[in-house]
Amino acid sequence: MDRPKSSLEGFVVPGIGVDVVDCERMKFALERTPRIRKRLFTDAEIEYCEKYRFYERHFAGRWAAKEAVTKALGCGLIQWNGVEVMRQRRRAPTVRIFGKIKQFADAVGVREEDIHISITHSELSAVAVCTIRREQIAR
Repeated sequence: MDRPKSSLEGFVVPGIGVDVVDCERMKFALERTPRIRKRLFTDAEIEYCEKYRFYERHFAGRWAAKEAVTKALGCGLIQWNGVEVMRQRRRAPTVRIFGKIKQFADAVGVREEDIHISITHSELSAVAVCTIRREQIAR
């Protein structure tokens, strides 16, 4: 991240973020602009979501998680595909961070293993919550 270190002095990571995404709106965006998948999601996320009949719900959940993560970090969505939601069978989803978001997290002392997410969805909407839990606050 090109932000001078001094601009982060006194910055406090919010530590919690939440986002809600309308599933029908996500479906409309994916159908209207198919290339948007590659801009917003990683190949692994696309593969995961598209194996489901109601794929838009899974894409919406992942988009909500990306937003929730950047809100919890306090950086906002500075890179569309800088957060990847990963899922292992019968386990809570986890995230990997890349690029500008990773640089920001490093600058404020947050590691990937400090980031915890939860995603849920219905036919109408998807909701994600992110918390950042650290043993020690970085200085």
